[in-house]
Amino acid sequence: MTFSLPGVPVTVHWSFLFVAVLGFGYYQDFADIAAWTVAVFAAVLLHECGHAYTSKAYGATNVTVTLFALGGYTTWLPRPSITAGKRFVISAAGSAVGIGIGLLASRFVEVRIRGWTLGNDVGFDGPLEAFLATIVLVGLFWGVLNWIPLLPLDGGHMLNHALAIFWPDQAYNIALGVSTVVGVGLIGAAFYYGQTFMAIFLIFILMSAWRSRPEATEAPSQPQQPAAGERPYDPQPYPPAEATPPEEQEPPAFPI
Repeated sequence: MTFSLPGVPVTVHWSFLFVAVLGFGYYQDFADIAAWTVAVFAAVLLHECGHAYTSKAYGATNVTVTLFALGGYTTWLPRPSITAGKRFVISAAGSAVGIGIGLLASRFVEVRIRGWTLGNDVGFDGPLEAFLATIVLVGLFWGVLNWIPLLPLDGGHMLNHALAIFWPDQAYNIALGVSTVVGVGLIGAAFYYGQTFMAIFLIFILMSAWRSRPEATEAPSQPQQPAAGERPYDPQPYPPAEATPPEEQEPPAFPI
């Protein structure tokens, strides 16, 4: 499915329906699962809009958004004027939007996770409560977790771009090293606390970071937009002015 927001085409891959399947782990009523699915769609889309419209504000072109089974991603063609500092802001913008809408939703509904309660109970129930609770879960909680310095999550990109302000040639390698240490630590913690699925998910994330490192792939002959569902390739973290390959902002992978 494809539709357009102002200046930003959006593609929804069929695998996004997997979100509805995950809803059975939280709810049993069909109406609640439908509300869950709509809320995840809205939260992920708003997250990606944070990336998309911030990049457009800085002059990026060919901005696109794709939603798929475990989240979404935004691609854009950078201009030489988009500095490392601006890239940092673009990377941070998605989770900032998610945290904002999550905090807003938490004013109207309580969310309990492992004995910890956030928000207010103002008497909502049924699908509306499921919708708001999911907005809090996906927007706020995953927005915060997505700032962990782990490539290819937003926090990993933020670290990469922050380092590039001072060490542009070594930024990505340093960020990848930090991501590896953080990722291994989180994987170990997940296994220790019996969160096997989360551990496997983190292994997948860490493997994605190593597969997407610049040295792992040959550079394309010319800049090009990826087809729907494909990963764009950025041959250098900070290309010279004459090279403008697509930039990718990783989405929140779906919170488990």
